Amino acid sequence: MHKWKAFMMAALIALLTTSCLKNSDNNFNQALQNRLDDQALQTYLAFHGILANRDTILLLGGDTTYLYYVIDSVGSGDTVRLQDTITVHFWGRFLNDSTFAKADTTTLTTVLQNTIPAWQIGVQKITAGGGIEIYAPSVLCYGYYGLPPIIPSNTPLIYSIQLLDVKHAH
Repeated sequence: MHKWKAFMMAALIALLTTSCLKNSDNNFNQALQNRLDDQALQTYLAFHGILANRDTILLLGGDTTYLYYVIDSVGSGDTVRLQDTITVHFWGRFLNDSTFAKADTTTLTTVLQNTIPAWQIGVQKITAGGGIEIYAPSVLCYGYYGLPPIIPSNTPLIYSIQLLDVKHAH
C-alpha cells in the first residue's frame, strides 16, 4: 500500500510539472491557431462542396473562433440542455477523413456538459432523433494539449453525431 501511495504521488508531481511546463509556452498564439484552423476548415468544406452553417464563438480572453455545422435532421424528440444525459452514435474524423473514433454499432451515453465544447454547442442544435455534422476548430476540441496518442495538439476535427435519446436532469 505504501508503494502505491508513493507511485501515485510521483505520478501527480510529474503531471503537474509537465502541465506547468506546457502552460508556460509563451510562443503559442491562440489567435493565430484559430485563424489557421478556420482556414483549414474552410478549405475542407470548399473541397468537399459542403455548405455549412457557421457560428461565431467568443472565447475567454476576447478571441473568436468559428464552429461550422450541417444539420442532417433536426429530430422530433426532446431538446437537450448541458446537464442532460445523451445517448448517441458518432464518428470522429480528422480533416484527411481518417477515422479516430467510432460508435456506430454501439452507443455512447454521457452527460453533455462532460463532452468537448464543440459537442456542447452542436448537439444542442438538434433534438432526439436528429443528426448533425460538426466541423470544429481545435480550441473547441482538445486544443493545445490534444489527446495523446490519438489526437495531436491543435487539431481541427469533424464529428458526425446521431442523437438517439435525451434523459433530462432533475
